[in-house]
Amino acid sequence: MGVPVRRWAGVLAVLLVTGLVTGFGASWALGENPRGDGTAAPVAAASPSLPVDPVPELFRDPAYPPLEPRLRMVRGQVGTGDFQMVLPVPRGWDFSENSLNEWQWRPPGQPSFGYVMRVEQVLSNRRSIDWTLNRRIAELYEDESNVRILGQDDGRLHFSYVTSNHLRNGYLTWLDLTGSDNAQVEIAVTGRAVDEEGMADLISRVASGIRLGGD
Repeated sequence: MGVPVRRWAGVLAVLLVTGLVTGFGASWALGENPRGDGTAAPVAAASPSLPVDPVPELFRDPAYPPLEPRLRMVRGQVGTGDFQMVLPVPRGWDFSENSLNEWQWRPPGQPSFGYVMRVEQVLSNRRSIDWTLNRRIAELYEDESNVRILGQDDGRLHFSYVTSNHLRNGYLTWLDLTGSDNAQVEIAVTGRAVDEEGMADLISRVASGIRLGGD
């Protein structure tokens, strides 16, 4: 007597379920969860976010006294021809000429990653202060790591970034000395987080005291 069709259907169903379970278990054990002795590889996110700079290990700042506000200042002079400038600069700081239109001051004997002041003529750009500020923000994000804009107002930018595993803080401001509505001078002060109060004071005093003229 033949096996009823209903019984054959039941047997086939059991065999099919058993085969699927066995195959799934083997696949999970050997394929989807391979042994941990292989080489790890990154897994692509289903919805990747915008790139974010990984925060590096930060080195300790140099043990150097903080930049204090209300430094004693002396008269400095830079530039040539019709664009000579006089400006207040910190007394006793070393002066260096980076180029024909860029100058720098820093304390003598200071270790690397301390604080520094820089002044540059940028009148050849013939761009407004607002344009120059916004362009500089774009350049910071292009050129530096872990950039944070901490404040911007009335032609001044306050920011931080990481370079060579050191956290740096900076202030930038641009001035129009002739009423041209264009940025003509850039003043920058860069240092450590501990120097922030002194940097803000220094850049304000230099910006308010700079003017065209010479001897």
